[in-house]
Amino acid sequence: MRPESVRIVLVDDEPLVRRGLRDSLASVSGVEVVGEAGDGFAAIERIEGLRPDLVFLDVQMPGCDGFEVLAQLECEPRPAVVFVTAYEQYALRAFDAHAVDYLLKPFDDARFHAALGHALAWLARGVAGGDDKVPALLAEVGATRRRERFVVKQAGRLRLVRATEVDWIEARGNYVHLHHADGPFLVRETLASLQATLDPERFVRTHRSAIVALPQVATMERLPSGDFELCLHSGARVGLSRSHRAAFERAWRGGAP
Repeated sequence: MRPESVRIVLVDDEPLVRRGLRDSLASVSGVEVVGEAGDGFAAIERIEGLRPDLVFLDVQMPGCDGFEVLAQLECEPRPAVVFVTAYEQYALRAFDAHAVDYLLKPFDDARFHAALGHALAWLARGVAGGDDKVPALLAEVGATRRRERFVVKQAGRLRLVRATEVDWIEARGNYVHLHHADGPFLVRETLASLQATLDPERFVRTHRSAIVALPQVATMERLPSGDFELCLHSGARVGLSRSHRAAFERAWRGGAP
């Protein structure tokens, strides 16, 4: 059932947009704006700390974008999400199929209230009804763009790590370790789903539990067992299984970017 008072967090890097949303919500009974954020890192902290029922979430903003915010959220149940964006591009097709709703800037009062109505109806059905399609949205968006960076936690703070700075990636169940000069960093994602978003000219699977960055490979060595191992410039050693050897050698000897 819909909560008696719907708790809302507003996330947008434009103060005027947040003010407009807040003013529009002020005339709606049964809703309460409990927090705001102007960048992706602050958004993660606000949402995790306040546990709102509904988030109006910008897509393009400093720190990390709206997709990266959603990927980092660990709160359950997830809030309903209305995306706010000035860009049509590929994302709107995914929003239309998977999000509660989206607002394309600039939007008028009628469009805002329509989106709010959709979100309130979604909440009234109850999140336990299995209508949360955010994971499907993230999967679809991830399949359409290359991963250029990761949002990670370091000493209790969030930071961005560029994909080009990652030496190799190691599977840890439903998580992966990004091996980096300052890492490793733990990311909540499976190796298989992550591989689909990486640049295949740079990152190659070498083992069921490992992906390496080709420019980081120094040598390939044969072990006494007949298997092979990769030596990286960082000094790390990563296994190369027989099932992945041929594909790796084609990519490596073909020239790394």
